[in-house]
Amino acid sequence: MNKERVLTDFAQVINSDRYQYTESDVFLQENMSEKEAIFDMYFRTTEDGGFAVVSGIQDIIELIEILNTTCEEEKRRYFSQIIEEKELLNYLIKLKFTGDIYAMRDGEIAYPNEPIITIKAPLIQAKILETPILNIMNMQLAIATKASRVSRAASPIPVISFGSRRAHGFDSAVRGTKASIIGGCSSHSNLVTEYKYGVKSVGTMAHSFVQAFGVGKEAERKAFDAFIKTRKTRKSNTLILLIDTYDTLKIGLKNAILAFKENGIDDSYEGIYGVRMDSGDLAYLSKKAREELDRHGLKKAKIFVTNSLNEQLIKSLKEQGAMVDFFGVGDAIAVSKSHPCFGGVYKIVQIENQPVIKLSEDVIKISNPAFKEVYRIYDKNNIAYADLITLVEGDSDKESLLKGEKIILRDEKCVFKISCLEKNGYSCKKLTRTYVKNGIIQDEASELKDVIGSQQYYFSALETISDERKRLENPHKYKVDLSQTLSKLKYDLIKKIKETKKGD
Repeated sequence: MNKERVLTDFAQVINSDRYQYTESDVFLQENMSEKEAIFDMYFRTTEDGGFAVVSGIQDIIELIEILNTTCEEEKRRYFSQIIEEKELLNYLIKLKFTGDIYAMRDGEIAYPNEPIITIKAPLIQAKILETPILNIMNMQLAIATKASRVSRAASPIPVISFGSRRAHGFDSAVRGTKASIIGGCSSHSNLVTEYKYGVKSVGTMAHSFVQAFGVGKEAERKAFDAFIKTRKTRKSNTLILLIDTYDTLKIGLKNAILAFKENGIDDSYEGIYGVRMDSGDLAYLSKKAREELDRHGLKKAKIFVTNSLNEQLIKSLKEQGAMVDFFGVGDAIAVSKSHPCFGGVYKIVQIENQPVIKLSEDVIKISNPAFKEVYRIYDKNNIAYADLITLVEGDSDKESLLKGEKIILRDEKCVFKISCLEKNGYSCKKLTRTYVKNGIIQDEASELKDVIGSQQYYFSALETISDERKRLENPHKYKVDLSQTLSKLKYDLIKKIKETKKGD
């Protein structure tokens, strides 16, 4: 059996830290393996203090599908022999996921401390999914959220995700590119992402293409001529010429204009044509290029700029009046360069119907207990006003919310901050969806396979966020509140823990 092939499927599920299996061995010996546990995956902060864009839920569902349908016992035993504890090994070899998965959908806008994913399953099943879930979600949340920041800075100019070569490995390049699309990029350059998710890839030429024809002005002209002659006859007939290999304005731009004219490429061309610049003063060069292209009657020629762009540089280029039709962004998105570690966490919140809580000297690390779901509340103009985290069952605020009755929202960290929503003065939407029930993938999960659909969902969600909360610097704080029932439960648990310390 080929070990590498084993690693491509079941290893995705078992890709965990050792302690999860050490703990599982104890759970098994203590007859705790089948206790019903609930874990939440959420994050505590974002780069700018605002929202994140959800991506990765589809991949979580694929993990469950692999675990339940495509991993033969022989493969499991082959890989799992690194598990020394025989009883645990035999348990894992036969393991199927029999629990539930609740999550926000890909493309959803999420805020700190909201459960993005909730796993309700027998304890060991839920426990061994911790690292795979965090591995997938932290990477994709970081990239989708960074793509959102970059594309918002560029809007209405499209952003193309160009960062595969800077990504941290094959899987990161493919799934990260998918996350960048969900987060707002108009296109991408990764071939396998196109194959796996059906989102068309794009690409033109590198400097090495020009250099392959020799050195200097004449070599570059031959390169452009050959490129146009071949590519204009192809289905993907985009003709973008890279003009900064030798001299952007004095050689590259002149060669591009000459090559277009000699090959009959003008504003009547049915495909996209134009130039790309990857170095220098892009604001100045783009304006000069636009002048020259227009002067030669190539008014529909596009100007594409790249070169270590990020949201700050793009904002600056726009402020300088740069003449740009497309931004190509690489490592800023591909590795979320300014905020590479997203910091999502996976915490147990309930065991056998008993809510549990984690306390900490750091207030931000105190968890919210129990089985929960998230609702988004909109004002009469369909602008998102607040998110409310409620208990799934027995929550009075949830009941009032669903009936459209008067409801009071209280800021957990400041008791003086109270908002009163009058009866029929708002609308709400449940963000938490059921994707797996009793180990069976639900029909609703099929929506996640449509990456462009997830992107469109994100765009629609973004329209409901106020401008003040969408700004890239110091966004206005969005309300994320606990229901009164959940808040009381949380502080009753804290009080109970504090009382156990009395007399020590």
